[in-house]
Amino acid sequence: MPRWVWITGGLIAVLAIAGFLFKDAIGFFVFRAAMKPPATFAETNPPAAPDYTNADHWAALPGRDDPADFTPSDVSDAQAEAMADVFFIHPTTFIESSGWNAPMGHEAADTFVNDFVMRGQASAYNGSARVFAPHYRQAQIYAFFVLDGEGADALELAYSDIEAAFDHYLENHNDGRPFMIAGHSQGALHARWLLERRINGTPLQDQLVAAYPIGYYFDQDEIAETMPDIPVCQSADQTGCFVTWNATGKGYRAMFPIENSVCVNPLTWTTDTTQAGFEANRGALVLANESVESGVADARCEGGRLHISEVRSDSYDDAPMSMGPGNYHLYDYAFYWSNLRENVSTRTEAFLSAP
Repeated sequence: MPRWVWITGGLIAVLAIAGFLFKDAIGFFVFRAAMKPPATFAETNPPAAPDYTNADHWAALPGRDDPADFTPSDVSDAQAEAMADVFFIHPTTFIESSGWNAPMGHEAADTFVNDFVMRGQASAYNGSARVFAPHYRQAQIYAFFVLDGEGADALELAYSDIEAAFDHYLENHNDGRPFMIAGHSQGALHARWLLERRINGTPLQDQLVAAYPIGYYFDQDEIAETMPDIPVCQSADQTGCFVTWNATGKGYRAMFPIENSVCVNPLTWTTDTTQAGFEANRGALVLANESVESGVADARCEGGRLHISEVRSDSYDDAPMSMGPGNYHLYDYAFYWSNLRENVSTRTEAFLSAP
């Protein structure tokens, strides 16, 4: 995969986080310098590898109580009777300069995964699928600034854990069941690699309900070349395809070309530029009060991104809603949580009913 594709998707993801932490340009460059690890990747001993026979090395597993079981009121966790699975890969939550990759059991990183990611993102799948979500030696946020060098090494180390966790899932839990691959941000990049390297063109593709690598910019031409058998989804009930979007609003400016990036509208489940109004939004997840609020955001695919005309809710006033002008990266899942949950059910039913 060309390095510029990594740079485009990766820097936009990391700028989203950095933009929230440091709003002005000087603060951003201070942040970038502060995040640089003290030694090169080659000079650094990587953290100990995870052991996926150890339940503590999973953020979510079916059959136990964990944050991925979360549902707001009037919504039910249906994992016990689910006929499909989801393998969910969490985003970057390791934001410190101590090393290139997070060690297993890092308290701050894991707390964010549990409290925000599992509850706010992975929970969208628990109405139709058992949730499997590994902890892994995620690449540190600075890796995305040097994707043409050491950052690539850190991401490959992180991905090696994802393959190990996926293999453990296949060997110990899958039993031929249909599955989905999903993730967000860094997790979406690893999900794409998993689709490319392990699923596309293999017998496993016959078990793939759909994939949801959300919150990372993927070039359409590159996807067509590297994942020729897993197309972009073009309808709500299409299976064996993948969905992604990047939520943005007024004032958003990309640092690199994104016009050819994949965008699937989570209110229409198509790639066209039709505007889907607020009435099509069945509910955004508000973690602060554990509720779902309808009509929060509209959506239109425009220039490789998902454009939101405005956010119609007071529930996010005290939340880090905009990480830089018009950047809603943190809320790729939250704004469309109910629509995504419904779509997972629709695609799963279509897959199970296919002859």
